[in-house]
Amino acid sequence: MELYDREGVATACLALQKEYQLDVNLLLFCYWHGSNFGVIDTELLRQVRDFSAEWRRHVVKPLRDARSWMKLSADNDEQFQLLRAGIKTKELAAEKYQQERLASIASKFGSTEQRQSKRKDIEKNIDKLLEALGITRNKRLEDRVEAINSALDELAIANR
Repeated sequence: MELYDREGVATACLALQKEYQLDVNLLLFCYWHGSNFGVIDTELLRQVRDFSAEWRRHVVKPLRDARSWMKLSADNDEQFQLLRAGIKTKELAAEKYQQERLASIASKFGSTEQRQSKRKDIEKNIDKLLEALGITRNKRLEDRVEAINSALDELAIANR
């Protein structure tokens, strides 16, 4: 996603992942859906959360755990490092597949609410996600989200 590649977004997303165990793909889905379709339907949110939780638990997390464990190793053997790089490639491929599945699930839903503005729709989507995950907004979380919002604004200006 073009937004993720903007300055500061990856850092903010990874901090949210580490600090709140927030699935980056679900967060980016909130932005994507809000920008393109509006507010996320409650049933759509449930379906993408359910899929993402299972996918993360059974595919992404084991790959990430293995890669992270290997990163801590002092083993500089070339074959070891190639294996670690291969695991990272598979982890990224698993996350890309998750994004594609989320878009596929979303294609079965239409926006049921009146569009207000992209920003308001995105904020509603993030609020719905955080509520569903039991995450309470606080200053640190707001700062991370604001970094992503700023990048989104810059991206909108650049695409005009």
